[in-house]
Amino acid sequence: MKVCTTDSRIGFATEGGGAWKIWDRFLTVDGKKAYHLGNICQTCQFLFERLDGANTAVNIESAVDALAAGVRTIADPVVAELAAGMPNDDYLVCLSEAMPQLVIPGQPDDYFANEQLALWGIDQFWNLPHDPRVPYYRAGEANLGNGKKLFHFVIPMFPENWLDEKVVSDYVQRFEAGGAPSAVSVSLLDIKGPANWQSDIDPTEHWAWSHFLIDGHHKVCAARQAGRPVRLLNFVSCTRGISTREQVEQAVSASAD
Repeated sequence: MKVCTTDSRIGFATEGGGAWKIWDRFLTVDGKKAYHLGNICQTCQFLFERLDGANTAVNIESAVDALAAGVRTIADPVVAELAAGMPNDDYLVCLSEAMPQLVIPGQPDDYFANEQLALWGIDQFWNLPHDPRVPYYRAGEANLGNGKKLFHFVIPMFPENWLDEKVVSDYVQRFEAGGAPSAVSVSLLDIKGPANWQSDIDPTEHWAWSHFLIDGHHKVCAARQAGRPVRLLNFVSCTRGISTREQVEQAVSASAD
């Protein structure tokens, strides 16, 4: 799906440095930087870091009821309505289900303090693992073979303690009754691997698939509390990640399997 709009609240931005015209990447909301998405270097560590602009969801009022009921196919007319609120780009649009696992930075299940540290080692300047400055969700992995591993991250615009507990409770009841409310994300696939590594480390290439929540924070939290999978409608950028379109398609296929 190709999106061309002039009034999206969400955007992509880049900044350069030194000899690089483009180096750092950002996700913006209402023109403010919401997330640092890392740089374009394929051998640098993957990262995301919450910035001051990440303080609100981006709801599309006409889609609220459809998302609460659950999107069952990308042919649903609500998908086109939601696409109109995405940043200008080419997207591969897909539905997926995830069992969200809440991660607190620095804890043993934190990707940055665990898998990333094992492959890249400790940052020589800070002597600390990367801090994304927000609790986030891990949502599954897939071994792609040949030293490649796919990691899913669901990344909120704000932490769970900002949420309305009554709304979360209502969604918990929906999940427990067999409902399938849907959340919406704009997603990027970054493929990263260090230039040098120990020969016994596997995998040596991390396919980091980041799903930035645009709508559905209460739903994801409720799914976690209920122990049920949450359905994600993903608008996967084909141009903004550190990956090719073919690699994006491979990641989608691996996740479907």
